[in-house]
Amino acid sequence: METLKQLYIDTFHVIPQSVETLKAAGSNRQYVRFTDSEGQSAIGVIGTSVQENNAFVTISRHFREKNLPVPEVYAISKDGLRYIQQDLGSRSLFDALRDGRENGGNYGQNEIQLLRKVIRMLPEIQFRGAEGLDWKVCYPQPEFDEENIHFDLNYFKYCFLKATEIDFHERLLEADFRALTGALLNDQSQAWGFMYRDFQARNIMLDDNDNPWFIDFQGGRRGPLYYDLASFLWQASASYGEKIRETLIDDYYDRLNELVTDGCPCVITELPSRTDFQKQLSLFALFRLLQVLGAYGFRGYFQRKQHFIDSITPAIKSLKKLIADNDFPFPYLLKILNGLIDKQLSANDNTLTVRIFSFSYKRGIPEDCSGNGGGYVFDCRATHNPGRYEPFKKLTGLDEPVIRFLEEDGEILSFLDSVYQLADSHIKRYIQRQFTSLMFSFGCTGGQHRSVYAAQHLADHIRENFPTLKVVLTHREQQRPRALVLAAGLGTRLKPITDTMPKALVRVGGSTLLERTIETLRKADIANVVVNVHHFAGQIKDFLANHKLMVKTDISDETQKLLDTGGALLHARPLFNTIAPVLIHNVDIISNADIPALLQCSEQTDSSATLLVSSRETTRYLVFDDDGNLTGWKNVKTGETKGSVPVNARKYAFSGIHVVKQEIFPLLQQYSLTISDDRFSIIDFYLWACSRTNIRCFIQNDLQLTDVGKIQTLQNINDNC
Repeated sequence: METLKQLYIDTFHVIPQSVETLKAAGSNRQYVRFTDSEGQSAIGVIGTSVQENNAFVTISRHFREKNLPVPEVYAISKDGLRYIQQDLGSRSLFDALRDGRENGGNYGQNEIQLLRKVIRMLPEIQFRGAEGLDWKVCYPQPEFDEENIHFDLNYFKYCFLKATEIDFHERLLEADFRALTGALLNDQSQAWGFMYRDFQARNIMLDDNDNPWFIDFQGGRRGPLYYDLASFLWQASASYGEKIRETLIDDYYDRLNELVTDGCPCVITELPSRTDFQKQLSLFALFRLLQVLGAYGFRGYFQRKQHFIDSITPAIKSLKKLIADNDFPFPYLLKILNGLIDKQLSANDNTLTVRIFSFSYKRGIPEDCSGNGGGYVFDCRATHNPGRYEPFKKLTGLDEPVIRFLEEDGEILSFLDSVYQLADSHIKRYIQRQFTSLMFSFGCTGGQHRSVYAAQHLADHIRENFPTLKVVLTHREQQRPRALVLAAGLGTRLKPITDTMPKALVRVGGSTLLERTIETLRKADIANVVVNVHHFAGQIKDFLANHKLMVKTDISDETQKLLDTGGALLHARPLFNTIAPVLIHNVDIISNADIPALLQCSEQTDSSATLLVSSRETTRYLVFDDDGNLTGWKNVKTGETKGSVPVNARKYAFSGIHVVKQEIFPLLQQYSLTISDDRFSIIDFYLWACSRTNIRCFIQNDLQLTDVGKIQTLQNINDNC
């Protein structure tokens, strides 16, 4: 902050009378209003990316040369992370439309005139702004392309669709995603200009005469004109009625026609017919709504921000209306979306919701989120336990061998007959009394076999006999954090030992490194572990098959190609639970890491990844800002840096232990496509991803860590055991 304040002083040669921190909307950028003794003000900005700041500053100066109403940039710091811009006041178009928005979309004439004025400015920005613009300055990329679309559709799939537990066929859905992508890109040569990317009411400021000024266009790039129009008109919270939307489309189309007639540079040479224009716009509206739902899923379901959860229903209603009004040629996608719409909208009525849990008594009875006291709790421990038998220990009550065992034994069937009778009568009474929440919980020793079977079958019974009810099934112990143990390395530094065995099976103090790592994870309450293998893969597979390690293990096979940590994580994704976080741990690390605290930190923050770090001395450090967000990397021995590394940056040593949430996987896939390689470093990925999502540090000051990667280190440890 002091650096920004000094930049203001150097620019205006006055000391600010007041410094006001402004509330940020949805980015990591910080905004400050400086005001001098005469009441003159300017906005100071602290960004997290030099490239992003450069994009804003360069585009802003270019737009002003084209007489477009954007803020003037007065100065930018030498490190490129801070700049001073014109203060456009505090009244946005979003603020000006509050009455109509809160009145269910019943906008007054003054509000409609504001909307019409703004929408007629959009073609000016898209095409006059595109004239002579150096697209290479755009961040993070110069052009809207197939990769953009692919990333956003996968964002919707993984962060929204899967979180709502809608069943879908992956390949059929991907086929329609490809068809939609082709349809969106089919007019690239005729209808492309500057794509604002974030054209919405919050990013449009109004002066005293209600003239619009435009901000937050730093993510802009070359792209289709329809995108921004769809983004603006199908804002979920705006609730624009059909009549208003048609009026605004007509205004936009008319202004576009005027620019074509006037021969404005960069404008399409031949305007599509109004019908064709509307048809293409509807495709972008569909894409935009899927994109928005992906963001709402991430912010709401994963980061647990209520505002975004509340925004889901309006977006779903807009999607329902859009699908009803258009004949989209994507049959399987429409099937999935219609099912999604029905499920989401039915969840918001007064229908009874039945929540069913399986759990382990070792970890306590599930809490009732409705506040109604928890409903019924059934103890399954009186029934025959398949977990006592070796063939079933790594299976669950959802696996066929366990199901067959329980049903042939028969005890659990008699148990469930009584449960069904009680549940049916209770549900009927709850419906009569118009109650909205009921909970059933099934517990057993480990929450793995009997309770899972019972909970699953009660859910199926209720869905069959009460098809209008909403049934939410949670197998609590199956949603505990998973872990990826990195054991595929060649172990070059441990030669000649690793000439005949993998590093993971090297013994330290009587136990293999793999055993020690898995035991550490088990003590941290992680019951499912994936082990990646490459070097002497067969030995590790045999070892896991023949040793009782008290956790469920799976193999991620990299025999054909060693993928490095980033590629290994992406490759192992199908083996992880849909919503559970994943802890990554190198097999050759021995430490006193507080893994439960690391997992808790990950759960309680909005980070997509949380990295365990410490202040120990090393040559290579990760760099974090004051909020603990990753910004860069530095080799203090060579001076090499990556990303943003301010002079007074907080530098910490990485431990090789980190936690990722499920929303990281679409970014992993996008990065892999960007570099055209499925093998990549996790650190290089994090440095790329930290400008797109939060990558945070968890600092453990008392961390003691030994990297068992060298012969001498191994000998020292064994000598002291």
